Amino acid sequence: MWTLAFAFAATAASVSGEYRSVTETEYAIELSLQPSGQARLDFATWEADGAAAPSNESYVGTWSQSGPVLELDFNSGRSARFQATACLPYSEFGKPGCSPGLRLISTTFPKSYGLQRFGLWRSDSLQMQP
Repeated sequence: MWTLAFAFAATAASVSGEYRSVTETEYAIELSLQPSGQARLDFATWEADGAAAPSNESYVGTWSQSGPVLELDFNSGRSARFQATACLPYSEFGKPGCSPGLRLISTTFPKSYGLQRFGLWRSDSLQMQP
């Protein structure tokens, strides 16, 4: 019981930072959560063969936290809710292990943005070993 409480406290206290998805090579999602409460969400797509121009979209806004739940509200009017977890599994991209990350609860972004498909791992903890 104490271990679970400690893990939750550690997760809640340290969610600010940089997060990223692990996806196919033509798609990237990055999220920056500043300690000041500012947030930036970046989406990038491109064609491997260069058949189309790359697409980049950025959204800025704010974030707040209540327990393990993060609320993100962007200036565009879009929003997202994530649950912070100390051990987001790497099985999503076919690897063993886990590290801290964010699991989507809900969003107003369309499915084409990929938030419903991909977890977001804390960049400084992500272990990408072959």
